Amino acid sequence: MYRPLGPRSQRGMFLPALVLLLAAAGLGWLLARQDSPASRDLAREMHTAQALLIAREALIGFAATYRNNEHPNADFGYLPCPDLDGDGSSETCGSKDQTSVGRLPYLTLNLPDLRDGAGECLWYAVSGSFKNNPKADTLNWDSTGKLRLLDANGLPLMLPGDEAGLAAAIVIAAGPPRPGQERSAGPERCGGDAEARNIAQYIEALGNRADNELIDVRALAGNDRIVTITTGEIYRQLKRRASYAPWLQRVFQANADCLAKPVLPAVIAPERHGPVELGKLPAFDNLSGPCRNETLRDAARNWIGTMRYARCVDGTDCLTGTGGRCRGAVIFGGERLTGPGAQRRAGTDGTPDIDQYLEPATLAALAAGQLAALPTLIALPFADRDKPVATDVALCIP
Repeated sequence: MYRPLGPRSQRGMFLPALVLLLAAAGLGWLLARQDSPASRDLAREMHTAQALLIAREALIGFAATYRNNEHPNADFGYLPCPDLDGDGSSETCGSKDQTSVGRLPYLTLNLPDLRDGAGECLWYAVSGSFKNNPKADTLNWDSTGKLRLLDANGLPLMLPGDEAGLAAAIVIAAGPPRPGQERSAGPERCGGDAEARNIAQYIEALGNRADNELIDVRALAGNDRIVTITTGEIYRQLKRRASYAPWLQRVFQANADCLAKPVLPAVIAPERHGPVELGKLPAFDNLSGPCRNETLRDAARNWIGTMRYARCVDGTDCLTGTGGRCRGAVIFGGERLTGPGAQRRAGTDGTPDIDQYLEPATLAALAAGQLAALPTLIALPFADRDKPVATDVALCIP
């Protein structure tokens, strides 16, 4: 059974129904009888739950502060690789886009040696699309996790921040050994490299692991306890920060400046809309200028797929913006719409389907050659971090 553990940040956790029922109906009675098996079981479950939640919040915090945390030239949103040799620190993990599983890198997260109620070190799996070493080609709020959460019937679970049930990362408490599992101590505090590879002796929840494919996670398998981290939860944390909209605006402006050449670059997969052709931006490697500066290169590449590019077909300044005439425009599509009229996007690189990124009013304004009605600054509905930042923003290319 899946239940959120709190009104805001304590979400994405799987616990047996018995624990929740005991907590609601008999917690005080049980704690008063500390020597009973039931009270000891409950104490272990509560210890596990606390360790998992601490780990989860630390990972989200790591992603939300990544650029400020010893990575001044990187973008935000990255998660650490697991600890693969039992020393508590993150390692380089696998190849690009490959999901990686190991132990929680508690030292990298500035945490104590977290253990579950059975005294076992926590385990951690991170999608290749979110890990920091090696990084995926692009990472933004359209990125999807590779860990698919399934219920007892094998059906995908809806998760906070991802209705498809795809997690960017999970933390797992293995609990005590089950029949047939053999565990041995390693040279490090959480075992050794051979132990980290022998995951089946600890974890029952993970399905077959293919390098770049979805990995099924059975939420109620064995005695594993799991917390999830989704794309939406990482970017919800970022959207709480007043500095995040100006950061995105800086990245947006850098990409627009890289297009402002004497002869505007060609539009990729163009569609005609009135006086302009509209489509994707040129490949990042074909651009030059501020978007390729060291401090912006990672972020500019990450967000280029969320933008669309309009260029006057006849080479004139056919568009009217708030500051004058424009030969073209770059439009930041924001987050995809959800609910009625939901937009469907294919990963982080974008798709040719312009209406999956831009709203009808934006398309109408471009067809009419009028940009003045569109905002030029990424606004701050970030104050409501649970709603998508869906307003299109347009920058004039004079």
